[in-house]
Amino acid sequence: MVGIGGRSKACDNCRQRRVKCDLTRPACLRCRKRRLQCGGPQDIAIIPYKDQSHAVVSSSNTERTSVMNNSPCCRVATTLSIPHDAVYISYTHTHLLDGNEAIVLRPSIDRSITSECFLALSTTYFGIKHRQKWIVTCGLSRYGGAIRSVHEALAKDDASRSFDVLEAVMIMAVIEGLISEREDGWINHARGLEKLLERQGPQRMTSLPSLVVLERCRATMIFAAIVLRKTTIVAKPEWKALPWVQYPGRLHSLKRLIDILADCPELFVLRERTEQPLKTLDDHQSQMQTLLSKTQAVLNGLHHWEHGWRYGVNDAYTEVEAPETTPVVLDRHGMPTPAWSTIFRYKSLYHASCLTIYHATLILVLRFLDGLNVALHQIRNAGLIICRSVDYHLTQTWTEVGAVNLLFPLRMAFEAMGREAPAIGTWLRTALDDISAGRRGLWKSAKAVLEL
Repeated sequence: MVGIGGRSKACDNCRQRRVKCDLTRPACLRCRKRRLQCGGPQDIAIIPYKDQSHAVVSSSNTERTSVMNNSPCCRVATTLSIPHDAVYISYTHTHLLDGNEAIVLRPSIDRSITSECFLALSTTYFGIKHRQKWIVTCGLSRYGGAIRSVHEALAKDDASRSFDVLEAVMIMAVIEGLISEREDGWINHARGLEKLLERQGPQRMTSLPSLVVLERCRATMIFAAIVLRKTTIVAKPEWKALPWVQYPGRLHSLKRLIDILADCPELFVLRERTEQPLKTLDDHQSQMQTLLSKTQAVLNGLHHWEHGWRYGVNDAYTEVEAPETTPVVLDRHGMPTPAWSTIFRYKSLYHASCLTIYHATLILVLRFLDGLNVALHQIRNAGLIICRSVDYHLTQTWTEVGAVNLLFPLRMAFEAMGREAPAIGTWLRTALDDISAGRRGLWKSAKAVLEL
């Protein structure tokens, strides 16, 4: 899907060939192997919206709508914008943001760009959910206008540091996740948002509105860093501590778990350094020791978190009979049998998110130490727990909210079980396809999760 939000960071050769670029500077590995002239990866940028075709949820999975700014329907919508806009905004608050903490600011604080972005989000979301192409068209047109407003603000030093721009870019990342099937769309927005946060500094993120924005975006920024093999500012001690100084009551289990997850991108960065030519064997051994020490520290942190969770939370879930949609595998006697006999029903989506993200992170770290065969059963068990949590996440009660929390765990469950068990792999792909198509949740970016 093209023409919405950011652009690929891949070098020109990899982008033209539609293959994954390792983003190495000054020349990527694929180009070096093929002896091609490589201009290196492209800088991250938020690209203004262009009026091109976009995939839209419809009764047919292959149906597409062309976004036309001069659409007669869009002109009609302009004359009816006041009542319609109120409906779009109310619907989005109720269905997309249900359960999310409201961001409350003093009336004197300007939120004009945020309001413009949120109206674009609300219009697009309402149109997709109600299968109204002309409303989606208007929403995407509004999205283009919002991006232009953000660009104008970013060109001004004071405006670029404002809370208005920070919140607006966060909303743009949500829009990108909803409507774009491109694998790099949400990544570009996440990295752009991280640059804005870095410019702010952790000291300026201590107010409750700023803290809420940071809490909502941390996981996405970490996932983007993992995909790109880049470090992230939220792994720094000051970013894990300072924003919460005035609100110690928000130092809950999920916050501490995300703190641990934030240390994972650095592991990939360190591993890439060990694979580069070094002058001496001592240098290589020193780098390997640093890598192993940091990896073990992350693993120890996960074990400590799990120990605290086990003794601090009672009855986080119950087990119920697995549905008929459970994938079928062959048992040790060659007989077809459900891959799991029960699934989990959690106390809340918070409990479900904690345990699925924990097991996804555990898979990530254990696979990083893939030389330890003793860890294979732990990896499979963690993947199984994620699979048994999918139905709860995708219940109609919270649809989009539950689905977005499941994307990273689904990716790691596929790594843990989906490759060696084709039936489970197909089942996981179907779950992601359902999320992308809007049948269970609605995040078109889910379509590219297994390609990252």
